[in-house]
Amino acid sequence: MRDISSDGKTISIHKFESLDSPARKRSKGDRLAVVLDVETTGLSADLDKVIQLAIRPFYFDPETYEVTGIARKTVLFNDPGEPLREEIVNITGITDEDLSGNTIDWEWVRDALHRPDIIITHNVAFDRKFVEKALAASGLNYTDGPIWCCSMRQVEWTEVCRPSKALEVLCAWSGFFYNAHKADADVDALLHLLRKENKLGELVVRGTAPEYRVFAVNTPYELNSELKRRWYRWDPSVKLWWKGFEESSDADEEIEWLKENIDGVEPQVFEVEAKHRYSPE
Repeated sequence: MRDISSDGKTISIHKFESLDSPARKRSKGDRLAVVLDVETTGLSADLDKVIQLAIRPFYFDPETYEVTGIARKTVLFNDPGEPLREEIVNITGITDEDLSGNTIDWEWVRDALHRPDIIITHNVAFDRKFVEKALAASGLNYTDGPIWCCSMRQVEWTEVCRPSKALEVLCAWSGFFYNAHKADADVDALLHLLRKENKLGELVVRGTAPEYRVFAVNTPYELNSELKRRWYRWDPSVKLWWKGFEESSDADEEIEWLKENIDGVEPQVFEVEAKHRYSPE
C-alpha cells in the first residue's frame, strides 16, 4: 500500500482533485486514446439504460507510454424515462433532476469512439455492452472501431492491491480517494491511477495483443469440475468451457494437459483479435 508509515501501522491518503498536466508536450507520432465510463439504471444491458457517459481523450507516446496531452472531457446525461431506483441514486449520486429532459446524441458518441486508437474502461465487458446496445437501439452500427482495453483484467494489480480490482479500492491502495461511481470522476481517477502506478504501457501492450482461447470440446459432464479448478469459463452461446491465454505456447501446453487428463476431450484453440475480445456479439 502507498504512503504507509515507517512503522507499518498507519497510512496517509489524499483526495484526488484533478489531472496533472503532462510533463512534456505532444509529438506528431503520439497516439490518441480515450477513457470511458458509463453509469446505468442497473446491471442488465438488455433491460437497463445508460444514464451518464463520460469520455476523457488523451495522447500518449507509443514507445514510452508517457501521457503527452489531455483533451477536454465530455460528460453526457440521459433521461431513462422512469424514476431511478434508490440504490442507483445512492451509488452514483445522480438524481432524476440531473437527468430530466437530457438525451445522449449516440451518433456523436459513435463518431467520437471511432477516432482513438484504443478505448480504455475499467470493466469493458460491462461498459462496451451498454454502449453498443444503446447504439444499436438508435439504429447505429458500430463496426471497425478501435480496440477496447480493460484496465481491470489486463493489468496485473496484485503488487498494488491484493484484496480487490475495484477502481475505488485500487485508488485507495495507491494513496488517493475521489468521488467514486460517477462517470465523470471515474474516468479521471482511472487515468490518474494508470499514470501514478506506471501501468499504461502494460495495459496497451496486453490489451492490443491477440488472445488464444482453448475450448474443451466433448468434456464429459462429470469432469466439468476439473475445468472449473483450472479457471475455465462457460460460454453459453456455444455451450462450451473455455480458457484464454496471452501466449500461443501456453495454449498449446493447455491442450496437452486436456488430452492427458480429460478422457474423450477434443480441444480446439481459436485466435481472437484484440478488437473482438470484448465485443458483445
